[in-house]
Amino acid sequence: MMARLLVGITTLAACGRSQPSADPHDPCAAEARADHFVDGLRKRGAAGALDFALVSSEPAPPARGDNTWIVQLDAISSGAAGPVDGATIAVTPFMPDHGHGATVKVNVTALPTAGQYRLAPINLWMPGYWETTIRASHGSTSDSAVFKFCIAN
Repeated sequence: MMARLLVGITTLAACGRSQPSADPHDPCAAEARADHFVDGLRKRGAAGALDFALVSSEPAPPARGDNTWIVQLDAISSGAAGPVDGATIAVTPFMPDHGHGATVKVNVTALPTAGQYRLAPINLWMPGYWETTIRASHGSTSDSAVFKFCIAN
């Protein structure tokens, strides 16, 4: 009898708490790992040699299906600071929670503006949390950055 009374009190106390609940139909409702999208979102490369900026996204913010990103690549070392033209860039969208990526190859096109590249299509084909890694190399410099977005239904 005492055990039932304790369970009942605990249940009532838990029900009285005012905690937001995640919408079970929205994979992004409680996602805390994702970046907050803004045009110009900057990431310092993991090696500290390059700066990656997501100048724009079409659609904005990134959404389910094919996306086109314009990325600005800048060297941040004191000897060669500034826009990086002629870089070799690889783009890998990946869903770590599912253990898979996208099957569509991302094409990289250098743009007329110094250091800018068009990445398309970035195929975020299903709802959920995506990490898109951009790896860049130029001469002896190599670096990478990860842009993290949750794609709603």
